[in-house]
Amino acid sequence: MKTKDFTILFNKDNVHQFIKLIGDQNPIYQNIELARSHGYQTIPLPPTMPMIAYKEMETPWKMNHPVILRKQECVNHQIMYIDQPYIGHISIDDHFQRKQYTFIKQTLRLYELHGILCFEGISHLMAGGLV
Repeated sequence: MKTKDFTILFNKDNVHQFIKLIGDQNPIYQNIELARSHGYQTIPLPPTMPMIAYKEMETPWKMNHPVILRKQECVNHQIMYIDQPYIGHISIDDHFQRKQYTFIKQTLRLYELHGILCFEGISHLMAGGLV
């Protein structure tokens, strides 16, 4: 199962909100000139920030309660930057039933516009079912 592709753009305000929330004090996330002096094109996204794309997406499948996040992994294939559009989708890559619980591997993938994979956010979930 897979969602339709969606487009997402992270801006400077998104990054500022995110770093404030997680308490990251790295100045490259706040200053374009400093980011460039460290070899970046512009302000890069913090490594786990692409996971906020979930707030922009609604999946066509539903999980019955309880839904428990068992583990999560963020894989950065390319550096991602503010003010660049990315194309993404969410997929269920694996699921199986054990007793009354469904174990689900769900992945958020974000690509640059040329189709190069930039990010994978892999969530291993346990739910009371998958609808």
